[in-house]
Amino acid sequence: MATAEGARASAMTQMVTKELLVALKYTPDDKLDWVPMGAAKTPKAIIVECATGNKWMAAELRCEENAAGVWEGIKVEDYPTREALAEFVEASQAELLAAIDALTEEQLDQKRKVFWGEESLRDLVWLGMMHTNYHVGQLNYIQTLWGDTEMHHA
Repeated sequence: MATAEGARASAMTQMVTKELLVALKYTPDDKLDWVPMGAAKTPKAIIVECATGNKWMAAELRCEENAAGVWEGIKVEDYPTREALAEFVEASQAELLAAIDALTEEQLDQKRKVFWGEESLRDLVWLGMMHTNYHVGQLNYIQTLWGDTEMHHA
């Protein structure tokens, strides 16, 4: 049973993931591998990063020994289609939500060493949502670069 804070974080994570999937829906097939300005991440790479981030966050929340190792085994080319991308996002979200749901109030104050230092699990339950939300903004901006100025929301 999720804590009250976990339930809020899960709800926000689900909302932002829906926005990510809408951004994917409105990314044309011929733009999934488009490199903005010749050097930025492709829309596909951004979506894979969001899903991988969810998997990493779930591993951190489960207090796995080598949670950061999640990043090593996932490659953009493993998700060649829109459907594969959407399935990866949905599966990674389910994994993150299950990890959030499993936490007790006492566990929320546990500390974890992460890439940038130390964080409490309480702070980390929000990170998946924040990370994805940041990238949804990137995808929305990228869409304007090819002329899509419509507002797409879940």
